[in-house]
Amino acid sequence: MASLVTMARELRNNVTLRQIRPTALELSAEVIDNRATESGKPGAYLLTPVVRYHIDGKRYEAEIANASFGRPADLGSSMTVLVSLDSPYSPMDPYGGLGATLRGAIFTAVLSTLLLVWQIALL
Repeated sequence: MASLVTMARELRNNVTLRQIRPTALELSAEVIDNRATESGKPGAYLLTPVVRYHIDGKRYEAEIANASFGRPADLGSSMTVLVSLDSPYSPMDPYGGLGATLRGAIFTAVLSTLLLVWQIALL
């Protein structure tokens, strides 16, 4: 069930990313923290980078809206973010979202299907 919730959240984030991409600012942001949230598995956490960036001389600090990782982002490193001027406190990772999150799951599903077909063919 948790994976369905994760997929729904990622689909929503992907739609949001596609909506803001044409008008969003592409900025370089500094990673200043990693916020931990429970992943749904006992003892496992997802880490969301917190970044700092500037728009028109004003400093913003916010969590990346569409990125969660199993390992921490390096503090002090920079990453590219997309920021909509309508919601400057919701930066998005232009390389994250659905493709980055589900790539491994899609690959695993395709590989499992191919192995299943191969096993059936050998019977």
